[in-house]
Formats: sequence, structure tokens, C-alpha cells
Amino acid sequence: MMVMFTIFLALTSMCLSQVQGIESSFNSTTSCTCYEYKIYCMTSNSDWDWAKDECERQGGWLATIDKQTTHQQIRNIIRNTEGADTRECHNYGFWIGLYDPRPLPKPSSHKSHPEMFTWVHDQCEEFEVWEENQPNDDISESSDGQNCVQLWYRTGHIGNYDDEYCYEKKGYVCQFGTDCQCAAE
Repeated sequence: MMVMFTIFLALTSMCLSQVQGIESSFNSTTSCTCYEYKIYCMTSNSDWDWAKDECERQGGWLATIDKQTTHQQIRNIIRNTEGADTRECHNYGFWIGLYDPRPLPKPSSHKSHPEMFTWVHDQCEEFEVWEENQPNDDISESSDGQNCVQLWYRTGHIGNYDDEYCYEKKGYVCQFGTDCQCAAE
């Protein structure tokens, strides 16, 4: 069984402000939701569906990457954690919560159409960092194509989005919302 590494990353810069007590500007407070990311090495079970279920079982979801700083910080943690940046840990990628939700068989390929992908969690969806020539919806191993997205980890392809066969075993990134205090606006 593969040893599992857990890396915590609390991103206070990802606060989504919600003002409470708006009747009086003097008595209002601001609470925020911050996000914590846990990065896991692959297991013998960790295909995309299993990773999604495992994150949800723990009270989170497969990670939504909503901006460049989040993407870069996750990449840095993987790169700087001994053992996490190895094929034995990730099998060339880490699952994230981006996928093609259309039922199989798909009516059309999503090749060169990243807009056909969606996140498992409703959060900001504008940020994309696809590897060059991706998504390609390769059907060489399965006529269903590549319907799940990983952060790709191969020589020359470090941490950008790549569509992949959902049945592949990969490392995965879970995201958890936590309450935190932010400065009043």
C-alpha cells in the first residue's frame, strides 16, 4: 500500500466576504470562508470517482482552483514536499474537481473545448491553466475519452490542467472550507 502524504495549506487570501448585521455599519462584522488543501498520494483505489468520494467523506470536495495564486501555491507544496513530487505518489498527476459531466456516450468530443468541463463545487470557475494542446479527449485507450482533469506532472508538464481517463489511479487534492476572521470592509 502506498504511503499517503498529507500537506495542509491554509489560504487566507481566498476569503469570500459575507457581511452580517448590515442594519448598522457600526455594528457589522465580516466573516469569511477560507480554504485548506490536502494533497494525497495515490492509492490502489484512487481513480477520479474514488478520490471525489474520499474528499466528500472527509467533509470537503476535489479541489477547485479559482486563481493563479492558488494554483501556484498547490504546485509549490507538491514540489517542496519530499516524496510528493514522485511518480510513485502521483502517477503523473493529481486529480482535481474539474470534469466533463455529460452522460456517456458523449454527443460530441470536448477536444479543444475546455468550456465543456465543470467543477464539482460551485466556486469561481473563470481561472484555467490548460497545458498546451489540452484538453485533447484522447480515445486511444477508451472510446469514452478523457473526461476528468488532473494537474499534470510529467517532465516539461508541471501542474497545468490535462484531461485524463477517469479510471487512472492518481494522487488527488482535496479542498475544505473553514471559518476564519477577515478584516471588516
